[in-house]
Amino acid sequence: MQAVANGSEELPNVNALLVGAIDLHHHGYPEISFDVRTRTEDVEELRLSQQAGMAAVVLKSHMWPTVGRAYLLNKMDLGIQVIPSITLNTICGGFDPIAVESAALQGAKVVFMPTWSAANDIEQGGFSRLMKGYIKAVGGLSADRGLRVRGPGGHVLPEVKECLAVAAQYGMVVCTAHLSPDESIALATCAKDFGIQEVVFSHPDSRSVGASREQIRDMAQLDALCEFCVLGSLPGFQRISPQAIIEIVEEISPERAIITTDYFMDWNPPGAEMLRMMMGSLLEFGMPFGHITKMVRTNPERLLGWGR
Repeated sequence: MQAVANGSEELPNVNALLVGAIDLHHHGYPEISFDVRTRTEDVEELRLSQQAGMAAVVLKSHMWPTVGRAYLLNKMDLGIQVIPSITLNTICGGFDPIAVESAALQGAKVVFMPTWSAANDIEQGGFSRLMKGYIKAVGGLSADRGLRVRGPGGHVLPEVKECLAVAAQYGMVVCTAHLSPDESIALATCAKDFGIQEVVFSHPDSRSVGASREQIRDMAQLDALCEFCVLGSLPGFQRISPQAIIEIVEEISPERAIITTDYFMDWNPPGAEMLRMMMGSLLEFGMPFGHITKMVRTNPERLLGWGR
């Protein structure tokens, strides 16, 4: 990769984009079960990320809050910050404000809405479809047992509002995860009532969400940030092209977008390398260097409140 020119100033190559980068959606090992392998385990993965110059990762799990794991990894002083999170799947209580507050008190900075137990994911045949191959009991999960953020009248549920209130109190980032686009819009609108000005519209291009360009624009108008992930190797989960990402980012502005990894399969390279590959592709297709910097460093820093 050659240096990228921007006006009269010559900028470094893609490796420089990893310096100070923050991955807001990083899966570790074990995730789901010991049989779901990754190329490297957490310690080696973090060492590689630190060597690439990355500043931090948000450790996410589809199953459990990652507070204890992040605490122990940070105690190892690997030179990169591990930020814990909680995902509000049924396995850890669903929309439970007690779980959110407990996670926050143990350092969690990010709260993800439901993923495989979201009714929308089940209806879309998203990640819940793959979960059935990992955990047999998930095979009995149906959309009518899935989680939704709105009740029959279309209003955001009281328990979801309680979770938003806790997230606001502790300055947590709220991610829509595998909610439907309409649910995500309702959540982003409701979040403002609690002083949460920005939410993350999680991988709207994925099968688990299935958002249209118009819905992405609607979320951006609500000050949400659109997440683009490198995950594309799972069956039926191929995401949009680099050119399409560039077009969307130009529409909503780079201030309203982030890039993350979101992967955990053993045939994929380590996270830092996956991130490098995606950013390199975007550069090759013409995305300005400065746009990518905002998406992997400036915007995540703002969301997490770094430097405040």
